[in-house]
Amino acid sequence: MIKKVACFILFIFGSKLIYAQKPISDRSITQMYTPTTAMGVKSDSIKYYLVKFKQPAPGSFKNLHPVKRVSYNYYIVASRGTITTTDNIISVAPSNALWKADDNLARLNQSHPNATKIIGLVLKQQNAGTLSEIKKYGEIISINGNMVKLKTQLKQLPVLLQHTDVSFASLDRKPHPELVIDDLDLGANNISAIADNYTDINGSGINVSVKEEHYDADDLDLLARSFTSVTPSENNSGHATIMATLIGGNGNSFIKGLGAAPAVKFTSSDFTRLLPDTATAFKTYNISVQNHSYGTGIENYYGLEAEAYDKQIYENDSIVHVFSSGNIGTNTSETGVYSGIANMANLSGTFKQAKNVLVIGGTGRTNIPEALSSAGPAYDGRIKPELVADGEDGTSGAAALTSGTVALLQQAYKKQYNSLPSAALIKSVLINSADDIGNPAVDYKTGYGKLNALEAARTITDARFKAGTVADKMQTSYQVTVPPNCRLLKVSLAWNDAPAQLNAPYALINDLDLSITTPAGAILLPWTLSTYPTTDSLLKAAKMQRDTLNNTEQVTLQNPPAGVYTIYVKGSRVTQGPQSFYIAWQNQLADVFEWTSPSGNNIILANEDNYLRWQNTFNTSTGNLSVSYDHGANWQQIAAGVALNADGYKWTAPDVFTPAMLKMHVNDQDVISKEFTISKPLTLQVGYNCTSGTLLHWNPQPGATGYVIYTIKDNLLQKLTTSSDTSVVVPATMQSSNYYAVSAQGNGFEGVKSYTIDVTTQGVGCYVRTLLADVKDNKAIALSLQIGSVLNLKTITWEKLTGTDQYVALGTTNITASALDYQFTDTSPKKGINYYRVKLTTTDGTSIYSDLASAVLLQSNQFTLFPNPVGAQLTILSGESNDYEFKLYDAMGKLSFSKTFNGFENTIPLSLMPGTYISVITLKGKILYTGKILKSP
Repeated sequence: MIKKVACFILFIFGSKLIYAQKPISDRSITQMYTPTTAMGVKSDSIKYYLVKFKQPAPGSFKNLHPVKRVSYNYYIVASRGTITTTDNIISVAPSNALWKADDNLARLNQSHPNATKIIGLVLKQQNAGTLSEIKKYGEIISINGNMVKLKTQLKQLPVLLQHTDVSFASLDRKPHPELVIDDLDLGANNISAIADNYTDINGSGINVSVKEEHYDADDLDLLARSFTSVTPSENNSGHATIMATLIGGNGNSFIKGLGAAPAVKFTSSDFTRLLPDTATAFKTYNISVQNHSYGTGIENYYGLEAEAYDKQIYENDSIVHVFSSGNIGTNTSETGVYSGIANMANLSGTFKQAKNVLVIGGTGRTNIPEALSSAGPAYDGRIKPELVADGEDGTSGAAALTSGTVALLQQAYKKQYNSLPSAALIKSVLINSADDIGNPAVDYKTGYGKLNALEAARTITDARFKAGTVADKMQTSYQVTVPPNCRLLKVSLAWNDAPAQLNAPYALINDLDLSITTPAGAILLPWTLSTYPTTDSLLKAAKMQRDTLNNTEQVTLQNPPAGVYTIYVKGSRVTQGPQSFYIAWQNQLADVFEWTSPSGNNIILANEDNYLRWQNTFNTSTGNLSVSYDHGANWQQIAAGVALNADGYKWTAPDVFTPAMLKMHVNDQDVISKEFTISKPLTLQVGYNCTSGTLLHWNPQPGATGYVIYTIKDNLLQKLTTSSDTSVVVPATMQSSNYYAVSAQGNGFEGVKSYTIDVTTQGVGCYVRTLLADVKDNKAIALSLQIGSVLNLKTITWEKLTGTDQYVALGTTNITASALDYQFTDTSPKKGINYYRVKLTTTDGTSIYSDLASAVLLQSNQFTLFPNPVGAQLTILSGESNDYEFKLYDAMGKLSFSKTFNGFENTIPLSLMPGTYISVITLKGKILYTGKILKSP
């Protein structure tokens, strides 16, 4: 899905589940942002216009100043002069000031203009004159510096926001500190297997920059791991928060909030600056990875950003830039060599045409590339993307997971060599360890294959790489020994090439050549692709021949004979040298099966679909899959004939709480996984949240021997206490935060932690959840109380306000064991408004009071009509039961509707044309009530 931001055309490729919504229509945009009434408030000399562009793109605005993007084509533009239509400006209309409101507030203003809401206003300056003007439009609730909370009818907004000193408006709302990710699966790219095999590799000591809008630094999974480097975006976005969580969430919120590198530190950079951040910023703040999950549309040329990113990496060897390929894989380029070729050459941005960056496409869990994942070739025929990764939410997520993996590899290298690796080394390792999917060897959709984080980490830790330099027409060589029973030899070369000139027909400057000589003397050349601009040509299988385009090259050999192989790197054309380079290699043995997920400390969720994953080099095509719940004493078959060449097996785990092991019977061998846990999260709830302590309770877990309660301490979810029961009271003296989670314990194992909750936002105060007051037949008021717990409660006293801070007890109800809902009826309410509260008395005599609840008992000949605007039916509340007549008159004074009613609560069906009507209620011809009713469509 595509989200637009800022004053440049920027597409963010993110989760379709989070951002998908119906596009706003031209008519709706016009209605929302063009004036409908005269503006009576002072305004800037600058005028604001709603401008529709035919094809907005960087450079389209020229001397215009866009202040807000409304949709793909529409912008609010500021100008001191008149804006006229051009070839690219379809229409121009004066704009009202609603652009100062956030999108939710602007849309609510359109749908419910008569609603009264508390809004937050940001003022350029706060002074008596400005406050006096604001008071005309509502009730000021609070003032905090330049922030003002105002209670107002939403229809006042367009005029209120016209005021010069009002710069922004938003709905008053409670912040939500956590964005839970429900579909994160680190097993898909063998990322979770790194933690199982290398417990000390977690991203510690690595600083990552997220270049787009600002992520939520207070998100539970990102707490206290942020620092400021360059100026970040002024806008926070859920998309950026998801990207940061995928890169390095620490799982404070839930197990699926755990990212690839949970110990990295983060900083944010604004992606409206399309050029790279300064090298000084990267060096000063030790930033070694930057994630870019955004694009600008198809740009098939070597442009300013491509040149700048290549230059920065060439001059600063350890910086790794990771870009999403784009989510426009079904689009067709209209420019460049590959124009008009469907589903090809549609990378979203010239910066993705750079040679020294990593571009990542997306694939689903079936190893089939996503159709929307943008494909190569690059503008000059180079291989792009280099890799694909699990990106079911789009290529944004694929890039973020790769960025997290890069952080893990950098940490692993740094631990061994006390320095950061070259970006070219990281690239050679990643493409060499990737799992080949799509067309054999390499293709323009999946590049060199699917990210395999575990094998990349093994390449680093096993030191299966070499660094070297080569001058023009010179050659260097290395030898590797291939053992017996080898299934695949793979060698990859990468170098950071010097930047080319803008609009260069070919980007490559220094051309290095990789080749391998076998023990028998055969010469193997790298895999290359056809670059001829037709679909058939671009889809042809790769050939092994000299590569003159790419600064990455790869040679593979199936079933290589054992022996010594010689790797050659030649400087065929090194005009700016000598040229540094890196090679990585891998000997993949035959007849190996390895479980990668779940394994070891992994937990899989009961009663949910889980993917069981492995690596396999057996020639046998299928195996039999079994599970054991008693440490391997007995086995139950899950499935026979499981395809071993698949990415994994989708298994709905049973609703059990137990340790488990997996077994694959393949080629007369049993391969058994490490023991893992199957469980489901408990539902943690708040019984009460009082000043003395907090009562937490949860559903029982059959088979549990106890429970572990966690809280956030020092910004990490840590063990607080244990309980043998399904509830616990946390005294105020033990509380370090408002956040808690719980897990079940078994005999020697622990289940998954619950979702982490904030006890202050669960709707439960000190016992009281809700107290409601409702009028019954206009003669009695029914009180309904819901509490969060009965623990240590003795009685409920129902009280009524009779004067200033004076209450009278209406009655007392004894607490019933396990009952959380209680009712009481005031049979003698007064006419007008009545106020109530409850007093809860604990077993030790402590009194706890609720907030007030109120209800209005209508007086004789008093009426309440709602809703307004009205749709299909209108409700009329009456203070007495009489034979009233209800009439509606249209704007011309013509009677449009008439109905008699005589109840205290009356439902009146309405079938009228939309519009404004005068409502009249009479009794025996005498008018008792008049008002306006707006009939909505």
